[in-house]
Amino acid sequence: MKFKTKSLTIIVRPDDIVDVIPNEDWVEPDTMETAKENIAAMQKAIDGKPRALLSRTPGVYFKREIMVYYSQAEVGEVATVILTTSFGSKVVGNLFLKLTGKSRGDAPIRIFSIADKEVGIEWLLEEIAKAKKRLRLD
Repeated sequence: MKFKTKSLTIIVRPDDIVDVIPNEDWVEPDTMETAKENIAAMQKAIDGKPRALLSRTPGVYFKREIMVYYSQAEVGEVATVILTTSFGSKVVGNLFLKLTGKSRGDAPIRIFSIADKEVGIEWLLEEIAKAKKRLRLD
């Protein structure tokens, strides 16, 4: 299953990982309109199932209100991995996650370098398996 917005391509993989890929031709900063479109597409991709997000950091600047909107949006994922291309963005991202508590809880988020993508995918698969097990027990 594949969804496309102005700024993202979202692919639901057979292993229940939802791959969120910035479109190469999108070079503008997200607006509230594009952010809402992206969140709606991610919600459709998750579809109430125990799925996780694998997201790449885009190469564009986000205004504070857009960052807050994304961080507060309810998509329904069981976990998220954010892949980053620079050490600096990884440090800043991890600080943000600690301050907001997003690194733990019902849908934890972890940041990995693009070089550690496979490690991030393994972690997502573990989180998906835990969520599926919880559903069978409940």
